[in-house]
This record gives sequence, C-alpha cells and structure tokens, in this order.
Amino acid sequence: MPFDCTPVIEQARQLSAVDGKIVVKFLPTAPISSPILNWYANRDAVNTAATVLLLAREVIADARHWCKGTLARGWLDAPVPVNSRFARRFCAVGAIYRAGRELGLPVKDAYSALEWQTIRSIPYWNDARRRMHAEVVAAFDAAIYALEGTPSF
Repeated sequence: MPFDCTPVIEQARQLSAVDGKIVVKFLPTAPISSPILNWYANRDAVNTAATVLLLAREVIADARHWCKGTLARGWLDAPVPVNSRFARRFCAVGAIYRAGRELGLPVKDAYSALEWQTIRSIPYWNDARRRMHAEVVAAFDAAIYALEGTPSF
C-alpha cells in the first residue's frame, strides 16, 4: 500500500528476463517539448521563428556567452545594449533580440515559442537563481523542435 494509504488496484507484474538478466532498452528521444498551438498564421512565420531561435541558440551555445540579470554584458561583465558591438554575453531574451537584429527578422514569434516552452516569462525564468546554462539551451532546443514539428497551413 502506498504512503497515502490508497489501495493498489493492479497486481505486481514481473519483468521479462533473458538468461536471468533483465534487459532494458533505451531509445533515443527528441527533446521534451510542449506542442505549439496554432497561433501562427502561415508557415513563413514558423520558419522565421525557427531561424531566429537557431541563431539565438548559437549565440549562447557556449556557457561563457550566456548571462543573467541583463539582456547583454560586455567586457568585465558590464551591462551593455544588445546592439552594442561590445556585447559578449547574452541572456535568453538578449540572444533572441541579437539574432533578430542580425537576420533582420521579427522576434515576436520566436519569443512566444520559447516562452511556450518555459511556461514563465523568459526574463524571470532565465534569471532564476538556480537556472543553469544547460536548461536554457534545452529550452531553445525544445522550442525549435516544436516549431519544426508544426504542421503546414
């Protein structure tokens, strides 16, 4: 019986064994992502958002190029504008803005796709005290994966 005293309905099952050893197979899986709702009007908007997210992910792929607390940081960790040529480190939002500016594409859909994966406002999510670089990159990967799986309209 579980700790909360609810009765167990099913009987315990025995796992199959081969030569007395239990065989477990791990299948490669795609990043865990929430499906994107049909908020995009056409495939061009999806492609634009995916392109911006791909470049933004490249911008912060190295942990040394990611930061918290401000959109961008320059030398000596001083906050600088995202457009500054001195910007060397970016938060998730700063990376999206930088990528959109470099590509000349709108960032609204890319921002929304990433926010859909984080479930929280991106600045607060990125700046959480225990947030790690790997989590941020994984959220970008999940958003890109969800956009690529979006059906054509």
